[in-house]
Amino acid sequence: MVRDSSTFYESVSLIYEELMRDVNYKKWSKYLLDIISEYLDNKDPSILELGAGNCKIARKISKKYRNIIASDLSLRMLQQGKNVFISKVCCDMTSLPFYNKFDLIYSTFDSVNYILSKRKLLTLFLEVKKVLSATGIFTFDVSLEKNSLDFEGSYTVEGKINGFSFTRKSKYNSSSRIHKNIFIITDEYGNVKKEIHTQKIYKFETYFDIIAKAGMYVVECLDAFTFNNGNQNSERAQFIIKIINTNAKF
Repeated sequence: MVRDSSTFYESVSLIYEELMRDVNYKKWSKYLLDIISEYLDNKDPSILELGAGNCKIARKISKKYRNIIASDLSLRMLQQGKNVFISKVCCDMTSLPFYNKFDLIYSTFDSVNYILSKRKLLTLFLEVKKVLSATGIFTFDVSLEKNSLDFEGSYTVEGKINGFSFTRKSKYNSSSRIHKNIFIITDEYGNVKKEIHTQKIYKFETYFDIIAKAGMYVVECLDAFTFNNGNQNSERAQFIIKIINTNAKF
């Protein structure tokens, strides 16, 4: 019997390590640290990660910067691994519960693509603006259409880990610009769970428009994992944005 899992990442958390086994966390973390050193003068910044997942990136960042909070919508994902020196908060990135300000807010693994409407995307940037310090930065990566076009047909991956077997089917609809990953996960007793992850692949210029509407601006947009300029033909773009200083004198 197949049943839908109503809790985000509830089932996928069981196989997440296998799904991400080819991810170079060390390289990804170093890239973020290079961005931090480039754009932040504060030697002891307060940091918030959105969509932290299993906290592997946060754990590596925390080796240099100790004042870090890892947040994620999925409690199950936050409970993965042993990150005893990292504060964790289970929350929605479009409804942040914090009252303090952060010098750096970041998000990885195209978490922003899980926001499925422009209205909610604007809400995200407004929420970030609310808790970002006046001189702070928000950096995040997004998956662009070039990365999804390979999945216009369908693409299937199978695997096993810790007694679970799974199938992941990826499919992109270029008309709706919706990219879906459908997971079928079977445990050792034959119980089957289905979990569907849906992402919106926004046009490149959409991010600039909505960031501006939120009263923020793009300091730089990079071709992800490089310091070259990103563009609509990039597979993944890395944004670095700040709050517009309305008190600035020209």
